[in-house]
Amino acid sequence: MRHARIAELTGSMSRLGLTVVAASLMLASAVRAADIKQLTERLPHAYIGEFLWDGDATVQHLVITFDKVQALNEQNAEARGCGSYEVGGHVTKIGVQMFIRLSDLEVELFERSPDDSGSFETEGSHRGKLSEDFKQIDAQWTTTANGKHGQLHLRAAASAACEPTAEL
Repeated sequence: MRHARIAELTGSMSRLGLTVVAASLMLASAVRAADIKQLTERLPHAYIGEFLWDGDATVQHLVITFDKVQALNEQNAEARGCGSYEVGGHVTKIGVQMFIRLSDLEVELFERSPDDSGSFETEGSHRGKLSEDFKQIDAQWTTTANGKHGQLHLRAAASAACEPTAEL
């Protein structure tokens, strides 16, 4: 008799364990969906900061604003907007597109359509990290053609326009 009760108890515990695992999986997918929603709702729409080419001390001041932030699926989001670089009083305006991976907050930022395409490099991307609180982006630019690198450091701003940071 004693063995039958132990077997019955073991079977009940197994069913309970399976129920807990199934509930956890359902909850995990619900949490992930809420997290991507939280990311798209909480991502700041304005960032200011600096960019420096590796080996060059010239600081380029940068403003980025996102006018559209959307989930692409449960793990990825996209932000689109505009930006401007200011170097020595010269301003170049650009379009920006950033992809964010929710699992590790990896970002890839592309720059498009500079209004001064003469010396402005757009063939490449910034790859890096978005901070856990979404307030900072640190990334490295790599130029596709020659592998030249630069460092980007952005911090959230209460508001900004696609204008030079010197005015902020």
